[in-house]
Amino acid sequence: MRTKFITALGALAVVAATPAVASAQAETHYTHRTTLTRDCRIHENFPKPGVPDRSWAKKRGGAVGVRYTYKGYALVLDYSKNSRPNWGFINRSCLGDSSAYSGGDRGTPVQDLQAIGGDNQLTTVPISSPPADTTRRALIRPDSVGSVRSAPASFVIGNVRAGDPFYLTTAACGSHGPTEWILGYAPNSGRWGYVEAMHLPACR
Repeated sequence: MRTKFITALGALAVVAATPAVASAQAETHYTHRTTLTRDCRIHENFPKPGVPDRSWAKKRGGAVGVRYTYKGYALVLDYSKNSRPNWGFINRSCLGDSSAYSGGDRGTPVQDLQAIGGDNQLTTVPISSPPADTTRRALIRPDSVGSVRSAPASFVIGNVRAGDPFYLTTAACGSHGPTEWILGYAPNSGRWGYVEAMHLPACR
């Protein structure tokens, strides 16, 4: 993985990484499998004031994988959903076992915002990743559904859809490879985070 920083009225963090597109089966090591005890909805972004409530239905008995928990919700991977978004937030009361575990798919229950990272070590999940300078400059928009990450190829903290606003801290994005990660603010998720350039035509 390589990192480079480009300055244009601020610092735009751009990181090249492996593609975020992966099958659900390839990602289940990081999640604890459980099933729904009742019909519920999975929200594309953490429910809070000012964030559009976009969600999809999940039936009782359906399987999901818990990645981490936060304020009564669990960030889950919907194992049966092959299209984006397949990560979302579900009320913990919907799940048979709503805990995240110290080893991802094994171990002991952990507290909110605790989960294993890519090195399989327990770490704290940054629920938002604001830069030092949070001035919003260029407004760009994705042309496809993508996840918002706490760091490049790291924890999912939200999702963006085609046409959503995405603010950079710079005057322009520049030209980047499709798997480079661009830092910005996504109002419809209420988070600062990283989105892959493949979803951002202004960055390609």
